[in-house]
Amino acid sequence: NCSPPVSSQGFTIISRIRRIAHIFGCVTTFKAYLDMSAQPSKNSVSLRSELQSSGVSMIDCPHSGKKDVVDKMILVDMLAFAIDHESPATIILVAGDRDYAYAMSTLRLRQYSVVLIVPPSPTAIPSSLESQASVVIDW
Repeated sequence: NCSPPVSSQGFTIISRIRRIAHIFGCVTTFKAYLDMSAQPSKNSVSLRSELQSSGVSMIDCPHSGKKDVVDKMILVDMLAFAIDHESPATIILVAGDRDYAYAMSTLRLRQYSVVLIVPPSPTAIPSSLESQASVVIDW
């Protein structure tokens, strides 16, 4: 749950994530979560188009004045993946938010590998998040 680097092309972002993902096996599901009702800019429309044409499923997360909508949708999808795919399997999460630590820990206890790709951040990524990942990779 983080914004892509400013002025990044969707094709480049997906290529880098795909390269990392293929180290751990084939990709069966690739999702990006965003609020599509937010004011679209030329850059955001272009980014969404590039992500979608790269095989990424776009998951609309309208906030409607509520907090943590994206986080909750990602958490549910991670757990649904675990229900649908027996371990061992790998989940790759691009995030820097400590809210995912408990879900990651629960998945690891059930022998899922959780790869955490952390974005560049002016503040340190919480150790409670990094400590629950099987592997941590800098963005």
